[in-house]
Amino acid sequence: MGKFKWGTHKIKSENVTLAGYDTFNNLKSAQKYCTKIAKANYENFIISNWFTPKEIKQHIDNIYAFCRYGDDLGDDAPFPPSGRLSLLNEWMNDLERAFHSEDKPWSGNPRHPILIAVSHTASTFQIPITPFKRLIEAFKFDQEKIRYDNYQELKNYCIHSADPVGHLFLYVYGHRSEELQQLSDNTCTALQLANHWQDVSRDLDQDRIYMPIDEMEKFNYSLKDYQKRIVNDEWRALMRFQVDRARELFEKGSKLWDKVDSRLAVDLRMFTMGGLAVLDAIESQGYDTWNKRPKISKLKQIRMLMASRKLWKEAHKKGKGMG
Repeated sequence: MGKFKWGTHKIKSENVTLAGYDTFNNLKSAQKYCTKIAKANYENFIISNWFTPKEIKQHIDNIYAFCRYGDDLGDDAPFPPSGRLSLLNEWMNDLERAFHSEDKPWSGNPRHPILIAVSHTASTFQIPITPFKRLIEAFKFDQEKIRYDNYQELKNYCIHSADPVGHLFLYVYGHRSEELQQLSDNTCTALQLANHWQDVSRDLDQDRIYMPIDEMEKFNYSLKDYQKRIVNDEWRALMRFQVDRARELFEKGSKLWDKVDSRLAVDLRMFTMGGLAVLDAIESQGYDTWNKRPKISKLKQIRMLMASRKLWKEAHKKGKGMG
């Protein structure tokens, strides 16, 4: 859950005003605002850290702020789903204002400071509007779709909610290859799945079930069992299946590490270690994610950071690696 205090959103008929509109309206202050957002939130998967190159870090903060804001609009804004959908539609409108046109991309005048900062990042690295739009579309899905019949539907959700983040990272490190994006998709989808299986209880509190219905049926775990949060052998078998699938995706995604800027590879390894740590935590508590939300211990986080520090030193010696 986000810790940042966004302010007040206003919905009056067709007129929607997002918190933050018309504030910090120059690039310097807008980017400081994004950094403040990044520092205010805790994530298992640290999106920016002291190993991130100085010339990249601000851009990662800008992207993170964009993701965090949209996610909180969809999850935490004090409105029913229809109201949140109105907020997200306005967020999409402001993104379109920022982009302006294909002839003059990212030359528009958005009202939100996050999009002032994002426009700078996107213009600097020639990032298309598509990954940003897909992220907003995923937040909109959450207001309209609360059940997933099969894994293909869930995968489509991940294509919008998770995979674009990997594409954005690749862009800011100078990688535009579709082949690399596809490899990145494995890691991002795996991270999204790990987050879903970590947060089954929180999601159900919002009446969202990401577990594919047909796979629940395959393991003889009913929708009624799910809604009652029952932990039994069927649940453990179902969750073990989901954890194993996510592990396989992390393994496929690891093939990207040797193909990108060595400094980006450090971040990719950190994301993977974080995701695998969540899966390990799920397994270690007997796949019971209903009664206890799996967390990465402080000691585990320190070990991950120490391992990443070693990788960072190696990458630092190589400079920009394959970038």
